[in-house]
Amino acid sequence: ETEENRSIPTFFLALSGEKKKVDGTPDAAMHKFSPRKIFTVSDFEDAWLKRDMPSRHPRFHSTVCPQQQYFEETHHVHPSSSGISGEEDESSLQIKAELDRHASETMHFSVYRDDLRNRLEHMLMSPLEVSEKLWEVKISNGLLGSSGAISRAKVDAILTADRNSSLVTPPTNNNRATLSRNTTKGGLWRDATQEVESIPMESVLLFRSHHALADGASIMAALSDLCDEAEEIRENIEMQLKKWKGKGKKGPKKSVFRRILSRLARLLKMCLWFSFGTASAFIYQGYLQITTPRNPFDAVREDAEKKGLALSGRSISWCDAAPLDEVKRIANIIGKARGVAITVNDLFVSCAVAAVTRQLIEHEEFMAPIDAHKRKFVPRNINVVVPVHLRGGVILPNESLGNNIGAFVTRCPGEMKHDAVGGGTTPCPTERLYQVHKSLLYSKRSPAPFVSHYIAKFCSDYLPEEWTKSIFQRANANACVVVSNNRGYDKKMHIHGMAVESAAGFLPLPPGIPIGVVVQSYAGTMSLSVTAEKWAVPDADKFLRWTLDEYHRLHEEASKLETQQKMSKLE
Repeated sequence: ETEENRSIPTFFLALSGEKKKVDGTPDAAMHKFSPRKIFTVSDFEDAWLKRDMPSRHPRFHSTVCPQQQYFEETHHVHPSSSGISGEEDESSLQIKAELDRHASETMHFSVYRDDLRNRLEHMLMSPLEVSEKLWEVKISNGLLGSSGAISRAKVDAILTADRNSSLVTPPTNNNRATLSRNTTKGGLWRDATQEVESIPMESVLLFRSHHALADGASIMAALSDLCDEAEEIRENIEMQLKKWKGKGKKGPKKSVFRRILSRLARLLKMCLWFSFGTASAFIYQGYLQITTPRNPFDAVREDAEKKGLALSGRSISWCDAAPLDEVKRIANIIGKARGVAITVNDLFVSCAVAAVTRQLIEHEEFMAPIDAHKRKFVPRNINVVVPVHLRGGVILPNESLGNNIGAFVTRCPGEMKHDAVGGGTTPCPTERLYQVHKSLLYSKRSPAPFVSHYIAKFCSDYLPEEWTKSIFQRANANACVVVSNNRGYDKKMHIHGMAVESAAGFLPLPPGIPIGVVVQSYAGTMSLSVTAEKWAVPDADKFLRWTLDEYHRLHEEASKLETQQKMSKLE
């Protein structure tokens, strides 16, 4: 962490709908002073205690000691059964009092997207005193769709569903008579109150935490324990673990001697993979360091300094990209045509690299408009950092949150023919995707993420702080962008019955890397977010449009390939 690059992952959850009790009935009596369609700090505290978060993840209730050597638990009490049943005991009250330091309510966002964007930038850039608290959440409530946290397409879908589910019966003569009788008894006021309560609302929970607490993927996985589906998610994780462990037990039963030999063979194979893979990873990292002596964005930064532009601040944007099924279909069609297994992550890394290339082209055209087409600063290849969660983006049973992140650097193709001004006619998007797939596959098969994790741990524990910062900054091999892929739950989650309509995470930029992209799947939708230095990406919305442009090109190429495959089958 540096003063310019705070190590503070930030994300938001956007909720809508009505609160419900545990049994699914509308929550009107449980929160007498809380309307049904907004989420408050009191709701957050109740969910925190009901889901037993202090016991599951005690680090949420910890701080870092003044010497910054170990964690100190801020309380040593845990909620008892009486707190869960509704009667708040002393320990629950102590935990709620401690939560007041972390959770607060704030004014909702008035200007669509811009207010939320500014608040996200402030949370990413402002320091978080780890000796006082490691995380915080700010909750705001307003009209549905007013903040931009929920996309307009989702807002339209929610309103359509509400209209379809609340068909109003036309008033009869008896109803009109009743209405006239109740006019003097507050009936009209009650109608007005009901009308106000029927207005669709949204609640935005804006989180940030210091990386000392945990990595961003682990934080989001831990906060899924707050959801009503928490038990179902844990059961799914345990089921997947059992399936994975049971793969090696298929087939006829082996003798004791053969089982021992089989385990020894697997152990030997793993040792060889780790030994040769580590050597190969170091050689490849050294090759990237030597062949990339300068970051392509260094020239952009120097030009910004000459022009007196501000070198601080963040450029931020987010959007829903496409349905997950559509993305998988595109990856399968192009992969089948190329004879490889292309993944969703491969596809969006390729799209992000294309956007980085177009950003560099735009900078060059502004810096040297006469000689712009010589492409002096746009490289043929771009180095990309890919973080990898060592637990697959989940928290395993009987584990708590922590830093379980590794990373590797890989080389991807830079400028291609269709990146030039005016576009091109050759199917370069598929060629870029194929090359990105090969590059990522080589690094994903190596132990590089595990090696980087343990080297980072060793450096943090035993080397001087300045040495560690220098090693971390040089280890990115002058990469232009870091692309993180977070796999969310495949169904829509709920907190107190309110649906989590959307979620978006924002990377804290590592020193030396000007752009960070998060690719996330949740409830069948792929979403993108970008966090960048303002001098590198002046318009983050345009950057995301470039990313989606490349995706649409791949979509068109996949449609053509699918048509060709169908025609070949008919022949």
